[in-house]
Parts: sequence; structure tokens; C-alpha cells
Amino acid sequence: MNICIVEKDIKEIEIIRPLWKQLNSVHLDKSIYFKNKYETFTFDKRMESIYKKAQHGIVKLDMILDSDNGNYVGYCLSSIEDTLGQIESIYIEKEYRKFGLGGTLMKSALRWFESNVIINIEISVVYANDDALSFYERYGFHIGNYILKK
Repeated sequence: MNICIVEKDIKEIEIIRPLWKQLNSVHLDKSIYFKNKYETFTFDKRMESIYKKAQHGIVKLDMILDSDNGNYVGYCLSSIEDTLGQIESIYIEKEYRKFGLGGTLMKSALRWFESNVIINIEISVVYANDDALSFYERYGFHIGNYILKK
């Protein structure tokens, strides 16, 4: 397996569409109370907020490229707006997990936040996605609030 991390410009964000759709399916499967949200949520709708952030802040897109087959197999989308850093979305295709690629993406995003003097960093995790919680805890993230929705 020949893997490399490639930074892309926000103008190339369309390349994450198939991976984002896979992530949305994971959220749909794991969601207990809000399946309808993920059934109707579209890539274009999600990207509206990213484009807005890019107008008022900065966005970083790291992609994982499998050079053997030329496919992108993961990504991390991060943003900075004012003094808040956010891991907007991160996903690795199932067969590429457990190789440390998620950690590589997280470390890249955290270095980027640090280089921009951002110490207030957030990640939203879908309720019941406990695997994600333990992953983020390895990088110093902990539950700060529960936001209940109706």
C-alpha cells in the first residue's frame, strides 16, 4: 500500500463528495433519534456552511491518496473562524482504517491550528458514534457539553 497525504484547495472540495456520502451513511446507521436528518442531508447542503466559513475564515482540506490505484480513500476538513478551530469532517474508508491514517490527518489538522495560534478547537460527534469518541480522546478531546435536540 502506497499512501500519501495531499493538501487540496477549497476549490477542489468536490473530490470529497463520495467519501462524505459514505460518512453520512455511517451517521445514518448509528443515529438513534435523527435518522431522517441523515436520509435527507446532502453534500451540497453541508458544503454551504463550509463555503461560508471559507469567506470569513480559512479552511484546510487534507486528502489521503492511495497512489497504487489513484483513489482518494480519506479526508479531513478543518476550519478556522475568528478564534475557533473545528474539525468539520473526517473520514477514512473502512478497509484503510487501523493503519494510523486518521491519526495522521488529526495531527496535521492540530499542527495547522497550532501554527495559527488556535487553542479553542471543537469536533461534533454524532450521538452513539462511540468509536469516534475514543479516537478523539487520544488527541486530547473530551465531551464538553451535551446538546439535546427535539
